[in-house]
Amino acid sequence: MQTVIEKVIDIIRENFPNGIRNDYIDTGKILRLYSSNHADEIISREFVTSVIHVNGLELSGRFYFPPDNDTENLTRHFGEILERHGIIYYSVFYKKYSDIFSSKNIFSPEVLKKILQENDSRHYYFEDFCSANKMIRLEYEVARLFSVTNKSLSIEDLQKKLPFVPPEKILLILSDTKKYLTTPAGKYVSVAKIQFDKEELCAAKKKIFFHIGKKGYAEPADYDLTSNFALNPEVAKKDLLNIIHEKFFSDSFTKRGRRFFGRKINQPIPIQDSDENKLMRILTRRNEIDLDTLLLSGNEVTVLSNALKIMVRVSEKIFVKATRIKFDIDEIDAALTPFVQEKIIPLKAVTSFSGFPPVEGYSWNLFMLESFLRRYSRKYRFMTQCAGNANIGAIYPRSMKFKDYFDVQLAAILNANVPLEKNAVKNFLSEQGYRQNHFDDVCERIISRATTLPAEAAT
Repeated sequence: MQTVIEKVIDIIRENFPNGIRNDYIDTGKILRLYSSNHADEIISREFVTSVIHVNGLELSGRFYFPPDNDTENLTRHFGEILERHGIIYYSVFYKKYSDIFSSKNIFSPEVLKKILQENDSRHYYFEDFCSANKMIRLEYEVARLFSVTNKSLSIEDLQKKLPFVPPEKILLILSDTKKYLTTPAGKYVSVAKIQFDKEELCAAKKKIFFHIGKKGYAEPADYDLTSNFALNPEVAKKDLLNIIHEKFFSDSFTKRGRRFFGRKINQPIPIQDSDENKLMRILTRRNEIDLDTLLLSGNEVTVLSNALKIMVRVSEKIFVKATRIKFDIDEIDAALTPFVQEKIIPLKAVTSFSGFPPVEGYSWNLFMLESFLRRYSRKYRFMTQCAGNANIGAIYPRSMKFKDYFDVQLAAILNANVPLEKNAVKNFLSEQGYRQNHFDDVCERIISRATTLPAEAAT
């Protein structure tokens, strides 16, 4: 036997397929229909209002009542498709099955989204799309598709793999020229997949230096990049030249048109080792400084440590003023999560930046990641033996607390079940990238500290 609530919901479903407003007019209509169908029963307007609020799906002032069986089938069908494809935009999914949705009184993508959100706790719902995994984003999916092929891809190729994504969203991802390039054939290549002949680049760099010294500049006829062009036949030469300049030559040369010129970032800083305050004052006024100029100021460890406190290191050679860098902190932390996974890892364990959000004007590398971790990350910490040039150090969640870097290394050793024997510890720290030097003394101190731990802490 139907309850009063079920009778009211049936009336709403039959007479308000496009949703009902919880106002005087619509609730009055329900009261009249209920009285007509069930003359021996009396219900109040307050009761109808309660049924609408408790049982309806509210969206933009309207309440919707899709049939329970339809809701269950829809949620299951949607989940199966989402698991296969990873990401679905509601607008595309709705358009593809619009006839079915209309027959079920689901008249917009917004209503579809609301129904799914209310009935599906397994997946992740965002404003425009739903993903099977919290870490799945469209930019990551596009990067993954390029990573598994050695060929260029067209927008049509990507649409076949991402059938529930609007083409304009894919094109927006591909418009990032730091990550993707258009080929002369109208397809796209991933910058991360470009190959380089580094021996040829080294020889070219020497020739560029030579011609700059001789005539003040170098032009394409002065150096050879034939092998690099041959390795990347689908990439336009002008695009490949720009990438080579940014990746290999920008620390040493400036580029105007097709010509290279010597790079003069700053004049040497005329201070002594002991004058650290003056160094700090000068660095706060500099927009950019190169490593060689910085090292003229004094001891390498000291000046690097001071520079990293107030500047961002964007490459091995270049430091820039922090205000010139715009980091998307939460997205970068999210991109780090698959690498860290609540563990201690060496900086060098971050082996790919394909999932990292772009930083305008700069390309990701371990030096820039170290600067980000030192100054900006909300989720992770970075610790190292000292400031240096070898990408040495450890990343770990902020929830972990350590007294010093010895404790960080010890925790990494214990987590990896490394035998507490000098050579084993030494090899682990060196091979993983936790230390670069001073091994014997460090190993002895770490092993000694391990022996003082309580038994449960050392297991």
